[in-house]
Amino acid sequence: MTGDTSRTLRDRALFDRIAATYCTKDLAPAQRAARRHRLRQTLALVGAPRNAACLEIGCGAGFAAVYLAGDFAHYHGLDHSAALIDYACARNAGPDIVFEVGDVADFVAPRRYDVIFMIGVLHHLSAPIEILRRLRALLVPGGVVVVNEPQSANALIRCARAWRTRVDAAYSAEQAQYSERELRTMFEAAGYDHVKVAAQGLLSTPFAEVHTPVQSLSAPLSRVCCAIDAMLERRCPALLRRLSWNLIAAGRAATQDPGP
Repeated sequence: MTGDTSRTLRDRALFDRIAATYCTKDLAPAQRAARRHRLRQTLALVGAPRNAACLEIGCGAGFAAVYLAGDFAHYHGLDHSAALIDYACARNAGPDIVFEVGDVADFVAPRRYDVIFMIGVLHHLSAPIEILRRLRALLVPGGVVVVNEPQSANALIRCARAWRTRVDAAYSAEQAQYSERELRTMFEAAGYDHVKVAAQGLLSTPFAEVHTPVQSLSAPLSRVCCAIDAMLERRCPALLRRLSWNLIAAGRAATQDPGP
């Protein structure tokens, strides 16, 4: 493990404990729509090829493999929660889909990847630059790492997250919120080229995170919010950077493989 091992163990214990309820986020139609939207908007920033070999760090119950079905040649999901990986293997496995229990800090990759992505994972890590640097070595030349992370620009959202840490026992308080500058600096310090940062999620993000009642009403509302967010992300990126819940950040490995 890298960095604060006690923090890593606490985080793993939390997700093992909440695994059964955590999986329900992707089973409820309203939450499923918003979580799929967040994932696809994240990967849209880098324009991943359809035949990509993908690695997801913090894959949870493996629903990303379902949401991306047909859009990759190989998917490898890694998570340090054995309970979540058990669920992923039982429910979301398929051809060219591999799930594995492991810690990103000592993960031994069986291959190199075109795309490595993390959704809401980097802020849980105690040594994010070191992990980003390590992931860069797992990319093919020209491959990309892309993350979706909580951002700190909106004061109301910061307050909402602080309140949730007090009332939601399934919400980890050991995490950070990043600014655009912080994310860009981390990627550059880890040696990435062509670093991009974009805002993501205003109306749809609450649906992605909290199970809503009356799915017959909240599911269509979630889909409408996803459509509005997609329009805002496309047409009003500067405004959204001050309002959104999340930021997407991506960096590219050198196109020339430096070799060993």
